[in-house]
Amino acid sequence: MMQTLYADVIIPLKFRDSVTYSVPKEMEGTIVPGSIVKVSVVGRTYSAIVIRILQAPPIDPARIKPILEAVGFPPVSRANMDFLRQVASYYMCSVGDAFRFAAPSTVKALRRKGRENGMRPGTSGQQSGMPRTLPVLSLEQETAAASIRGHFSAGHNVLLHGVTGSGKTEIYITLIAECLGRGLSVLYLVPEIALSRQIQTRLAAHFPASLLVYHSKQTGTHRREVYGQVAAASEPHVILGLRSALFLPYRDLGLIIVDEEHDTSYKQTDQAPRYHGRDTALMLGRIHGCQVLLGSATPSFESLYNVSTGKLCYVPLAHRYFEGCGSTVTIVDMPRERRKRAVKGPFSLTLLKAVASRLERHEQVLVFRSRRAYASALECSACGYIPKCPRCNIPLSYHKFSNSLSCHYCGYSASAPETCPECGKSGMTPLGDGTEKIEEELRTFFPEARIERFDADTTKDKKEESRILKQFSEGEIDILVGTQMISKGFDFSRLTLTAVIKAEAVTSLFDFRADERALQLLLQLMGRAGRRETPGEMIIQTNRADHPVFRMLGHPQEGDLLSLMDERREFGYPPFSRIIRLLLRSSDKERLDILAKEVSGILGESGFRDVCGPAAPPIERSAGEYQLQFLIKTDRLRNWTQAKERLYNRLRSFPASTLTIDVDPVF
Repeated sequence: MMQTLYADVIIPLKFRDSVTYSVPKEMEGTIVPGSIVKVSVVGRTYSAIVIRILQAPPIDPARIKPILEAVGFPPVSRANMDFLRQVASYYMCSVGDAFRFAAPSTVKALRRKGRENGMRPGTSGQQSGMPRTLPVLSLEQETAAASIRGHFSAGHNVLLHGVTGSGKTEIYITLIAECLGRGLSVLYLVPEIALSRQIQTRLAAHFPASLLVYHSKQTGTHRREVYGQVAAASEPHVILGLRSALFLPYRDLGLIIVDEEHDTSYKQTDQAPRYHGRDTALMLGRIHGCQVLLGSATPSFESLYNVSTGKLCYVPLAHRYFEGCGSTVTIVDMPRERRKRAVKGPFSLTLLKAVASRLERHEQVLVFRSRRAYASALECSACGYIPKCPRCNIPLSYHKFSNSLSCHYCGYSASAPETCPECGKSGMTPLGDGTEKIEEELRTFFPEARIERFDADTTKDKKEESRILKQFSEGEIDILVGTQMISKGFDFSRLTLTAVIKAEAVTSLFDFRADERALQLLLQLMGRAGRRETPGEMIIQTNRADHPVFRMLGHPQEGDLLSLMDERREFGYPPFSRIIRLLLRSSDKERLDILAKEVSGILGESGFRDVCGPAAPPIERSAGEYQLQFLIKTDRLRNWTQAKERLYNRLRSFPASTLTIDVDPVF
């Protein structure tokens, strides 16, 4: 009688260890370590990775279920398994949590018939091979590319610090072509889907037969196709993706590019592992033995710190590709303008005149407001009542187009009341102004202008998002109003004016990174205008014209960034330290206090000495649950691996719905 074989597998669930299944006789020989298989867990089917084959089971064979199916993907390599383990170890989660991002997206085996349009992703009917064309680099770009190659040859990763419009993408394309020519694939990461679509168009013009696109908004069929092509590694590809693309089963990876590396969208926040795309890309590059190129016009302080410690090599691009352009900065002191009666609605006369002059010259305008919706809240003019979210206890934002109130934290929504729910009187007044109101006000001042809005409300539909970007890029929209989404690396040749409404809002966050983020955001916005021969202008309207960030924009001085970094060093904040955030949640406040005491005891025995909490976060109640947090801080130079492991082993028994562990949080 032949002996039954068994397999330990990792399932994309928060299991403490691997799970053992039996190998059916007909699958023996085809299932090896790294194989993707289908298994049943409590009546549901999941993809799983085999990590080892066993001759004898660790438990009673009668309790062991059989593997259901072997999936037609090549086995996951040891390097990719090591990557999953390192991600799990660093970000304090199970390997199953990490595998959730790496698993094929459905329980069905890969269909080899191609996509709905009859072609596989990345193909265009052309044979793969060398790119169609390559961009012509300027002398400064050539020098930067040569410097990057030199650092790569010496085994170093690189930070490319290029001002907006300096042509970083052209350098990326050149390096990609060289990597493909050596038979190696390239991973090109971007922070947002909207930006990926613009980059996709540019890459497709050069690499039409080699381009694969991967992100969570695609169909399961498409993602399985990309997964299969990457796993097969039959030919080199350019994989353009968001942070989840890091978990594809790479084999011959030659280069990783992290564009807009400073962007906080690279941080995964809603489920474990709560990884950062930039830092995880460096981890992936180290495991696969390939170089990583980080690029930004406004580098993160973490990357600048790594340059100072020698972990990254620094390559600058100080000039724009199109000389003679750029943007000047005008700071408008709104309290002073109001005293002069030089304000109409949310706009200064300075801004209105600047917009009018651009429209007369058939140029384009970008208007930024950090808050979407029509108003921040509604208030009863009789009794002062403000409707709040019943689950978060914060004011509900008013959306005029749908006549609704919504919570931008938990998603709660309700119809806007016609009369005050508190006193019954009519006259609910909007407070503040969001992008929707800014758009409405602009239409009253410029009725002939073509005005659109680009925020989370108008871009829920992929086609609508693409339409707005396409029309603005082609000059069919005169004024575009939007939130942070419009600051991300877009290239609009006719844009000559950017305006920031209530700029103090971006500096008033409850975050030690507030000034850094505000400076990055405003510099990115400033870089959107004047990218061709016509100079641009940025007008910043603010109630705090004396804020250091606005001074840095209007009158930059050498050492500005160093002064902000010195503040971080003085108070022991990242990048000079590391932070772990533990967030406790419960609908029962007494139960939450009991959990907090239990966690306090565990932390007292963990070996970490600098612990703050328990304390309420800025949003004390979210989605109906009360919240308390602990912040654990440790010196950057300290090896904290063992202390983290001890702490995680004590905390992993807490349900994920009760305790969130976030390493290197972005807040």
